[in-house]
Amino acid sequence: MKNKRLIVFFIVILALALLSIYYPKLTGNATQTQVNYEKETAILNRVLDGDTIEVTGPVIGNKTHIRLLGINTPEKKMPFSNESKVFLEQFVNKTIQLERDKEDTDKYNRKLRYIYYENRFLNQEILELGLANSYYMDNLRYNVLLLNAEAQAKNLGVGIWTRSSDVCFSCIYLRELNATQELFIIGNNCSFNCELSGWFVKDAGRNTFYLSSMNSNTERVFYSKNNTNVWNDEGDRLFIFDKKGYLVLFYEYKF
Repeated sequence: MKNKRLIVFFIVILALALLSIYYPKLTGNATQTQVNYEKETAILNRVLDGDTIEVTGPVIGNKTHIRLLGINTPEKKMPFSNESKVFLEQFVNKTIQLERDKEDTDKYNRKLRYIYYENRFLNQEILELGLANSYYMDNLRYNVLLLNAEAQAKNLGVGIWTRSSDVCFSCIYLRELNATQELFIIGNNCSFNCELSGWFVKDAGRNTFYLSSMNSNTERVFYSKNNTNVWNDEGDRLFIFDKKGYLVLFYEYKF
């Protein structure tokens, strides 16, 4: 009897051990160990664009390119791209602090970092000013803080969240976004034709589609070019901006 109890005891212990290993994977709730990285001191040499800078520091190295984590600013020559760049240029030749998260570099070999100046969290401030949208937020240490900053800008309607006043603003709609088939459909339900030259559609990143005129009560299908994967299966965003860079439509999805 005693031996049977010991066998049952060991089976239970083994089952609990296996459950602790595989349960998070089975439920999709696996958590990553949070690592707290020390902040690095550096000098901001120059600003390449609204979310990329060059720095020099004793740890980071000489003339290292830094990509600001959790944000994506408009590309060069796009509306609000200059404003985001000017915001960072006020810190040129000043001492800043850099903090990394789970990933050290991106595919362009830029260091991924949060940026601070005298206890100011610059990634957060850029979002609060509406000069960027949040980007690749999953499992980032400060994702809640950054998303709240973006929500504040969105609620205030500042920067890229400024609502369009174009005559066609209320006419353009999104019929469908199909991430699997890599297409989206937009339409014009106005009683008149809409001249949309300069208008553009973009995802959460840098993928951009430019629009042209749309006749009254028509729809148009847009496919991703050259079989590129634009719309992420896990979740993404779709923005429509007018020629001034003001927001016409915003849509996001998650699976």
